Amino acid sequence: MGNGDRNLDPEHTNPGDLLEEVLGRYAGAVDQPGRSQAEKEAWAHFGGEGAVFISDMSGFSRTTRAEGICHFLALIRLVRPVVAAAVGRHGGVLLKCETDNCYAFFAEVDQAIAAAVEINQKLDQLSKSENGLGKIEISIGIDFGPLLLIGEVEYYGDPVNTASKLGEDIADGGEILVTDRAMARTTVKLGQAAEKRRTRISGIEIEYVCLNMADGSN
Repeated sequence: MGNGDRNLDPEHTNPGDLLEEVLGRYAGAVDQPGRSQAEKEAWAHFGGEGAVFISDMSGFSRTTRAEGICHFLALIRLVRPVVAAAVGRHGGVLLKCETDNCYAFFAEVDQAIAAAVEINQKLDQLSKSENGLGKIEISIGIDFGPLLLIGEVEYYGDPVNTASKLGEDIADGGEILVTDRAMARTTVKLGQAAEKRRTRISGIEIEYVCLNMADGSN
């Protein structure tokens, strides 16, 4: 999966516990060599690289005010199985879902984009069905790079931060935003549906491509 060996100490069956132990040593180190050693341990156990996929449902405030919180919670209930199925079908791991956000890991960017496209197509079909809940849209951010993957429940690293900014803060409903560095690893042909963009957020500049599925492009 491109995520390193991450061999756990026999005494640590819970990767989260091991991470806490390593971070405790980092925080308690009195000099740079001590911190460097702890960081080296963290990367030896959990380090690797891969594609980060983070999605966020659109229109929470608007929908909740208009229809009520139960309506939006029902939409979340519809979306999560769609995301889980697409992530699994394209070789990814769905690490967690928190409220209306979903976090997944893929070995390759092509897989993450294929899952994102499928999810948007399935949600468009759901929106047009007779479920009576109206339009369902999500925004998705995708990045690639080195990260710490904690079992199959959590990840940390710069690509996680960037994908979060793209998926949760920048993308509109139906948009798939893929960083330039992630696009450099993909064979996916996005064609005329792709739009090059650049933004600055939280002190960092992000160059990315936008694929807008809301227009029915793929």
